Amino acid sequence: MTMGNVQMKDKDNKLIIRGRTVLAITMLGFNVFVLGGGQAVRAAHSNSSEGWVSLFNGKDLTGWDGDSRLWSVKDGVIHGQTTLTNPARGNTFLIWRGGILKDFELKIEFRIENGNSGIQYRSKEVDKWVVSGYQAEVENNPGKVGFLYHERGRGWLVNVGDFMVIDENGTKTVVGNISDRDELIKAGYYKEKDWNEYHIIAQGNHLKHYLNGYQTMELVDNDRLTDPNDSKDRKGAATEGILALQIHAGPPMVVQFKDIRVRHLPPRYGDAVVLFNGRDLDNWQVKGNKENSKWLVGKAGVSSRDPKRLVAEKGQGEMVNLPAKHGDSLDIFCDEKFGDCRIELQLMVPQGSNSGIYVMGEYEIQVLDSWGRPRMGPGDMGAIYGASPPPVNACRKPGQWQKYVIEWQAPRFNAAGDKTQNAKFLKVELNGRVLHENLEMSKLTPGGVVNREIPTGPLMFQGNHGPVAFRNIIARPLAE
Repeated sequence: MTMGNVQMKDKDNKLIIRGRTVLAITMLGFNVFVLGGGQAVRAAHSNSSEGWVSLFNGKDLTGWDGDSRLWSVKDGVIHGQTTLTNPARGNTFLIWRGGILKDFELKIEFRIENGNSGIQYRSKEVDKWVVSGYQAEVENNPGKVGFLYHERGRGWLVNVGDFMVIDENGTKTVVGNISDRDELIKAGYYKEKDWNEYHIIAQGNHLKHYLNGYQTMELVDNDRLTDPNDSKDRKGAATEGILALQIHAGPPMVVQFKDIRVRHLPPRYGDAVVLFNGRDLDNWQVKGNKENSKWLVGKAGVSSRDPKRLVAEKGQGEMVNLPAKHGDSLDIFCDEKFGDCRIELQLMVPQGSNSGIYVMGEYEIQVLDSWGRPRMGPGDMGAIYGASPPPVNACRKPGQWQKYVIEWQAPRFNAAGDKTQNAKFLKVELNGRVLHENLEMSKLTPGGVVNREIPTGPLMFQGNHGPVAFRNIIARPLAE
């Protein structure tokens, strides 16, 4: 069979999901946002069925392999059960034998009555029905279900609500939050002893979990890559591996799975680069005298005294600009430079505030509190400065976190340095709404970093207008 133009069977007729990495595609069929004050908002589902492959026929365990004492199919679902007289001899797994998962997204429904389970991906079999690798947690424990574990490897990785980076030495650092754990619980992100849907996205070094549409964790894993063919090499990152379902050793338990679907993600973009480390602004520069900058690191929120102001509490994970008036701070740009890339970030503005996102430091996407406006103009949130207003108002309320996803094509130049092709916004999404596609830029925006068109450039945020905060800033260069 084929998916798009990608051949999906190997010489042994096994299904293989191929690919390397794509930039944090905004949830590929899901969009989820965490609003100001920690409020959790459920994602919107895509109706697209393109490219999805079912891994379970609803009748029997064809394509799956595990301990037949514990695994069966009942009432059209995969049924895993242990009892006092029929226990698991250690953690054991039902393994999908259809192939290897690389870059993919997986949707799977589960229901657990008691005990502990998990969904293994990019994993390896280290003994018969024994697996090591990434595990999406399954248990009746709101606030814990949805986190990321590394079975028989590095152990705990990412708690619910956290955005984690693991560096090349294996050091774990929480660089921000993608949701508020307590607000997720209040919102009912998990339905106890009922059917729940996991949506897992793995793209290069970038992993995301969603549970019933709510994002629960995010990881950029830059640890050393393990050898997928060495069962003893377990403590590090993985870019490919098997899919498996867990029964945990211990007290009697029942867990069920159904509607298991996967689809390939094409290798367009390279690994995710985290541009803001959540701790300091050492990798960022301001345009002008640093002493005039009002940028700092903390936790942003709208002032209780003035809805047009932001305040920054002590903490990490967010870069916040606090000018008292227009011109009271400076523009800020990162040290990293990119050409063709995909950018993903979250931002917050208070009432009436104005800022901007300069791709390559030269082409501006508007940031403005445009909440509630019935008609959008060239200066509103989502407009491309000097090129196109947004077709719809996708802006959220002041003080709520909003998300941009930007796919960008840099201008082209010949050997003499003459421009041969204009830059282009391939796609711009705000809060899950597509605002622009294939928008050519015949000129740059005034006020940029170097004020001329160049092959590569940094990401710049406008800081000399109004209060604004940014977090979870990722870029993916075009894959070579």
